[in-house]
Amino acid sequence: MCLANFIIKINKYFYDAGNYWHENCFVTIMSVLGLNIGAQQVQKQSLVITPQLQHAISILQMNNVELEKHLEELAESNPFLEVKGVNSENKKKVEIDYRPPASSGSGISGSFLDKLLGEKPVTLIEHVNNQLGLQIMSPKQGQIAQRLLMDLTAAGYIQTDMNEISSQLGVSISDIEDVLQILQSFEPVGIFSRSLSECLKLQAKDRGEFSKTMEVVLDNLNLLAKGEFKELCTLGDCESEQIKETAIQIRRFNPKPGSVFIHDPIENQREPDLIVTRDGPEIKISLNRASLPSVKVNLEYAATLKKTSKSEEASVDFIKNSVATGHWLSRAIAQRNQTLQSVATYILKHQFAFFDHGVEGIRPLQLRMVAEALGIHESTVSRSTASVLIQTPRGTLPLKMFFSSGLQASANEEGVSARSVRRKIIDIVASEDPLKPTSDAKISELLSKEGFKVARRTVAKYRELENIKSTANRKREHKLNQLVEN
Repeated sequence: MCLANFIIKINKYFYDAGNYWHENCFVTIMSVLGLNIGAQQVQKQSLVITPQLQHAISILQMNNVELEKHLEELAESNPFLEVKGVNSENKKKVEIDYRPPASSGSGISGSFLDKLLGEKPVTLIEHVNNQLGLQIMSPKQGQIAQRLLMDLTAAGYIQTDMNEISSQLGVSISDIEDVLQILQSFEPVGIFSRSLSECLKLQAKDRGEFSKTMEVVLDNLNLLAKGEFKELCTLGDCESEQIKETAIQIRRFNPKPGSVFIHDPIENQREPDLIVTRDGPEIKISLNRASLPSVKVNLEYAATLKKTSKSEEASVDFIKNSVATGHWLSRAIAQRNQTLQSVATYILKHQFAFFDHGVEGIRPLQLRMVAEALGIHESTVSRSTASVLIQTPRGTLPLKMFFSSGLQASANEEGVSARSVRRKIIDIVASEDPLKPTSDAKISELLSKEGFKVARRTVAKYRELENIKSTANRKREHKLNQLVEN
């Protein structure tokens, strides 16, 4: 054996031995650490939100008007869907080219996906609701605010009869005025005004430009429109130059503050989605068939087209997919209607006292309570009540208005509404000795004796919401009143 071959064999021996040593060391280390290398099967559950599930969720939170509009959009791309909407006849079949579009398998129109995936612009109603969420309000004030929101126009004005709302909700005019004053502090400035004059006054005050001359001009906008400067000067006891400067300032104001947002009217500009009827101690919730759209799949039309399109495989597949989508859509709408009716029935039966006593009769009710009672998820309850209107003997109202927070009572598993506790606080303060006012801690103790678990801080919060001053301020105010009377 030559020297060169001998060296090659020796190198190969040590190379193989080294690999063997490294492999054995690695296996030994892995066994000591209790680690194994290899393919393993793991079974786990995860929620995959398919386009069809997204579609079903979207349908669940639509009111009747939105549902009809959505069905009409789907019918434009599915010739086998016949939509019967409000005061309309069955939609005529749309003759289209049956070459299936690229996205025909999803069963969802392109416009729907655009809305689902794209950024949706904020509407006027959403903008106000976002501000309501940041505002500290009592349950009673929140319900009044939701009712006033029903009458908000696209321009941002409130056109409502205070007496009608007072009768519907069982609240006083002053309660409504208090809530309206809070809503008028929202952005954009001038929203929830009852007239053009009030709208411009709110903007003038916000800009720090409200003066006596401005007040006179805004109270007499008809004279300003006619150019009656002399008469305005007489009323305002000022020079014509001041009137002109004021008119220039007014031109910078926005007479339609709500127009900067997309307006999506939700309330009395459409028919209610549900109707509640009362027969003594019994109530019945029914779907408003007059505004509820329906969808039907034209199977005869599909069968005819299949016969004429046997040689075109793509066309046959498109017909099958379209018909299947139509059947699924029909089932999704039926499920939406059933969920809506069952949720509303539970809510209204729970809040039966509302029909006799108005807002004061509303009991504590949260999404969780409804979900547990019906065996569904809280998000389903939230979506199904999002924009639903229900016609009651007290008027047409948002269904979500019947939710109210509650406080736990030791003798009552359900608890009592915050409104009831606040009423008790008012009564305690009204009956106190003015020279020895009842402290928040004492009020908490008195409520506890009656079976209501209310912390001192909660008492202080409710006292402030009722515009009741602190102990020291109440005592000071009483002494000042005595001095004035003497």
